[in-house]
Amino acid sequence: MELLKTDGVSKVFGGLKAVSNFDIEINEGELIGLIGPNGAGKTTAFNLLTGVYQPTTGTIDFAGKSLVGLKPYQITSRGIARTFQNIRLFSELTVLDNVKIAYDSHAKYSLVEWSLYFVWVDISKKKMKSLKKV
Repeated sequence: MELLKTDGVSKVFGGLKAVSNFDIEINEGELIGLIGPNGAGKTTAFNLLTGVYQPTTGTIDFAGKSLVGLKPYQITSRGIARTFQNIRLFSELTVLDNVKIAYDSHAKYSLVEWSLYFVWVDISKKKMKSLKKV
């Protein structure tokens, strides 16, 4: 089953064509790499797929629905997200808590759960300060 498809996607910045006629089809379960030299448009292509940039031309479909015109958070909620080479973790949090932050956009919280979360963060900060003193 076709999961992600682009057709004729291009991005122009002023007079510079950063991506020209980008076509790709990725089926469910496939693992695909995108390689090329510096300046080839790889990052721009990922920015187009994740909604950071809107295409100048072409279509981008995920699970049969268009992503064109959606904001990055809307695309993330549909199941497409990206990471960056320059990873910025929250140094005061554990590895598990850093991973939980990425999951947070998919979680559904009630008002009570949100309130308890902020109490938990406050307690965690106090524990971290006390550990740093030791």
